[in-house]
Amino acid sequence: MKPTINISKIDRCSGLSNKEFYNTYVKNSLPVVISDIAEWTTSEKFTTEYFKANYSHLTRTIDGKTYSLSEIIDLCESSTPENKAPYPNIYDLHKDFPEYLEDIPLINYGKSNRLSSWMLPNSIANQTNQRQLFFGGKGCSFPTLHIDYHWVHTQLTQIIGEKDFILYPPSQTPYLYPDKINHNLSQVNIINPDSDKFPLFKNAEPLKITLKPGDTMFIPSGWWHTTYIHNFNLTYAIDHVNSFNWNRFMDENYLVAQKHHPNLAWLVKVYKVIMGKIFNINEKLIQLN
Repeated sequence: MKPTINISKIDRCSGLSNKEFYNTYVKNSLPVVISDIAEWTTSEKFTTEYFKANYSHLTRTIDGKTYSLSEIIDLCESSTPENKAPYPNIYDLHKDFPEYLEDIPLINYGKSNRLSSWMLPNSIANQTNQRQLFFGGKGCSFPTLHIDYHWVHTQLTQIIGEKDFILYPPSQTPYLYPDKINHNLSQVNIINPDSDKFPLFKNAEPLKITLKPGDTMFIPSGWWHTTYIHNFNLTYAIDHVNSFNWNRFMDENYLVAQKHHPNLAWLVKVYKVIMGKIFNINEKLIQLN
């Protein structure tokens, strides 16, 4: 049975044990900000100077124009609401910064992250962008209110700057008008909503919180969210799959397989059931402190 979500604010905590975090937030599908688990963000390797000196060769193409990482950083540092930097600027740790993988400790929200398990085929695990760095500038915002792809959980750690998060629980989905094709995207522009086209949106009640450097936020599977950036920004994100979102994650993968490999899609359903049971048994043996 899914928990009933009825909260008026997002908790900001420190000193949580793994057991308290799991029982209070993961099991109840509640977002939370934790302020004391990301000391690694103060490393010199996460400064603009270090990125420019060591990774200026990296490029990104945004809206048809290609930029070096140094150019992206400069544009983000000079960004204003009237003259915004290109966004989003997303870099994959595995491909772009593989040496950083050991610098950022992993957190398991459901006793394990099934995306990193050898038992999950790459053809499924790679459907999500598992570990990323986001660069942004003042005035930038994520373009669409959305649920993360394949209904993963998301961990976000703020490294540089401050970023507002606006969230809506899954129970408010009827007010957010999911797109008929991409059902994890809302059709509503929440900054300037069309009340005639989306009359129920007036019933939606957002939860807002600002992430500051060193803050780590847990966004549970199925929560709608978007962002607004106040200044030069660097954020780390990682996706999670565990027992709480396994079925929905695999159902989304089934739809992808049905579209591209219809004759083999049934294997995804079989894998979901069998491996779901195996993962569950393994995780029951894990004790949290």
